[in-house]
Amino acid sequence: MRPITFPLFLVLFILMSSNISAQIKCAAVEGRNVNIQNDDTWEIEKSEMEKTISNWINEHRNSFHLRAVLTIPVVVHVIYNSPAENISEEQIISQIDVLNQDFRAMNDDLSTIPNDFQPLVADVEIEFCLAAVDPDGNATTGITRTFTNNNVGIGGTSSIHFSNQGGHDAWDPERYLNIWVAKFAGGIGGISSFPGIGPVAEDGVEINYIQFGTINVEPPYHLGRTLTHEIGHYLNLEHPWGPELNDCCADDFVDDTPETCETYIGECPAHPVISCSMPDMFMNFMFYSNDACLNMFTPGQKLRMLATLNTMRPDLIESQTCEFVATEEPKHNLAIKISKNPVSGKLVFEIKKNGLIDGRVKIFDLKGNSILKSNLHFDDEQTIDLQGVVNGMYFLVVENQGRQVVRKFIVQK
Repeated sequence: MRPITFPLFLVLFILMSSNISAQIKCAAVEGRNVNIQNDDTWEIEKSEMEKTISNWINEHRNSFHLRAVLTIPVVVHVIYNSPAENISEEQIISQIDVLNQDFRAMNDDLSTIPNDFQPLVADVEIEFCLAAVDPDGNATTGITRTFTNNNVGIGGTSSIHFSNQGGHDAWDPERYLNIWVAKFAGGIGGISSFPGIGPVAEDGVEINYIQFGTINVEPPYHLGRTLTHEIGHYLNLEHPWGPELNDCCADDFVDDTPETCETYIGECPAHPVISCSMPDMFMNFMFYSNDACLNMFTPGQKLRMLATLNTMRPDLIESQTCEFVATEEPKHNLAIKISKNPVSGKLVFEIKKNGLIDGRVKIFDLKGNSILKSNLHFDDEQTIDLQGVVNGMYFLVVENQGRQVVRKFIVQK
């Protein structure tokens, strides 16, 4: 006899109503359990997946560091009812910045990690970009916006994943990491799907809009670490205490994360604290600690995430949707190609002259503010110094005799 199953939103309501779990930072495990109850073949899939990942790790344990940095294309679906829920592009970019710092061990708070754990800080060598190409091949900002009539909170419900239910349909989950940002009805920060488990149309991550990015968000989860945590689940990391919320000193399938019996939700304790046999790594991104405490992944977690990408989500890292594509240009127009995108210190681009001599170049930010204006001589290669320009997405506009070409680029220093 199959077990009685409950919709995810009802499970979350029960959890939030409990005195024990008045706050829930993450509901990924609960969501996985509901999916497995709804289709017991996913339990078999989970077991087979662990074997596949274990085999990949054993084969690549000594060579995984000899690889290029992987880039994952992201689409952010903003689902809003009130203006506050319709978060700004600036807030979205602040979250992408946090992801790239956290997954590359470039976050400013690495120095606060205790000496015991400093040797275990890993550069995961995964980066994230807002998609530049949509599923139809059109240029995009990697952001969609959808108004919903749901004023209670569409987050944590199936409806968030479907346009005909007030949410937004996923872009091809094999080529994009779909992130839905919306209001949640309770105190949940985020939910993530685990690879290979659950409906394909719901594959991705949901984040409460008040915990997304570093702008207009509420402490103690105000530094963008909720999404870092959920993407850890998306790439198959367990909580350090084990696969279940009530586990204690259980296996998280990673060798270098000490066993723990605490979640540290809403806490930022002083090191060392011991709940099993060794000091707890409460500053690991997969704990529930306050954002100000979270600052590291381990080499073992890195290896498990890379194994997942290469075995369970291989098309994601082969997707070309981070590459910027040219808009359709009339025959008389300019042909522009940005040499390297994202840009660090200098923007370098090529112009096909087509017999033209002079023109103007302008750079705008996402809000339409002018960053730079200058006359331009159409040489084969142009270089613009971006010193002082902050990280984010910008538009390069090249004009000549009323003709105009626009290219998007990202500054990422």
